[in-house]
Amino acid sequence: MHIHNIAEEYSKKNYFIFLVGKTEHPEVIGTISFCEHGYYIVEKIEDAHKAVKEFKKTNIRKGLIISQTTFALEKFNNIVEKIQALIPENIEVKNTICSATKERQIETEKLAKHVELMIIIGGKHSSNSNKLYEIAKKHCKNVLFIETEQEIDENTIKTKNKIGIMAGASTPEKSIQKVIEKIRNL
Repeated sequence: MHIHNIAEEYSKKNYFIFLVGKTEHPEVIGTISFCEHGYYIVEKIEDAHKAVKEFKKTNIRKGLIISQTTFALEKFNNIVEKIQALIPENIEVKNTICSATKERQIETEKLAKHVELMIIIGGKHSSNSNKLYEIAKKHCKNVLFIETEQEIDENTIKTKNKIGIMAGASTPEKSIQKVIEKIRNL
């Protein structure tokens, strides 16, 4: 079921929707259009207090926490924890993060912990590629965020023995193969 269908279904049941995601993301903008009653977009953990305040201003007694499908899983879980600490009952959670996105994020974290250099391949404006980059930076001190193999610095590659590669969901397979090929040739 799509995130906007969930938002619409619960909104019709008189739930307040806590939508975790980026305010300007097209999916978030589209989803809020299905929220008939109260909603609040929660971008970061610091927004949780404001969201709960808005919830309490309404006559709505139940809340639903959902997420932009490409949002960072760890951030989503932290925001959920915070909201649930502020409103201990009548809050449901539906993790609407795409399973492929979740798996990529988990794999990126695992990989980044065991390599000398992490390469993230993806569009600079891609939400999920940017999340992978953030996760990689948290767990590896050398991280490259590239769109094509031309952006690879040969000197950086030559000094590393263990290199991890992860690509955003919409990165073409051809781009990934070209990056792998260039690294192998170096």
